[in-house]
Amino acid sequence: MQRRKDDLTFEGAWKNQLEEEQKESVPKEKKEAKVHEAPAFRGQKDGVENRTEIRMAKKQPPPPEKKRVEVVSEPSSKEGDDFDVEW
Repeated sequence: MQRRKDDLTFEGAWKNQLEEEQKESVPKEKKEAKVHEAPAFRGQKDGVENRTEIRMAKKQPPPPEKKRVEVVSEPSSKEGDDFDVEW
């Protein structure tokens, strides 16, 4: 005896849902794959180092600043001058 198709059972509802989804299946959009171009190089350089020592310029100390000192014959302040001092 065959079992009749019943929508009220779990298996029947699942089967119906699966059939509906297959009917409604929308074709998936294909995403474009990004194509990266190889960078253009100037070419490979095979340089060979054959120096026995590396010479570098020594750091030159900055020249000392010459202080300009002005010598006067007599002092600018005299004895007894008032000084404005803020405390």
